[in-house]
Amino acid sequence: MKEFEDKEQVLLAYYVQYYRGATTEDIKALDQRLSQEIGKERYDKAMSALLEEGLIIGMEQVEQREKEGAPSPMATNEGMLYINNTLNLQSDTVEEHQLGYLDNNLKTSKLEFTLEPVQAYVEESIRLQAEEKPNSNQP
Repeated sequence: MKEFEDKEQVLLAYYVQYYRGATTEDIKALDQRLSQEIGKERYDKAMSALLEEGLIIGMEQVEQREKEGAPSPMATNEGMLYINNTLNLQSDTVEEHQLGYLDNNLKTSKLEFTLEPVQAYVEESIRLQAEEKPNSNQP
């Protein structure tokens, strides 16, 4: 099994959050949750790598965009495409089905999580999406 890098796992959490319809408060909460549960140093290292590669915009920019009246996800378009490419997901699928495709792909990809808090968040989000919209998030 191939392990996800820390930065890929953190990016995946923000990818999933996008498809859950995150508000700025949701983004802040996930940022704090992951920082606490992963450990500040390890989380900050992953976030720095993602920022440097242009795969996320960072908390400061999310907050700035909110002040300007333009809510913004943490993951950039490049970040979203990175996850689609890494997991061989179709980027043109209907958004409400994306988490279903992700769930199926994670089960068959043989990629292994090393950050339990990210794995728990992803699994919890997929489960909640399925409960909120039964049969609509499955491809």
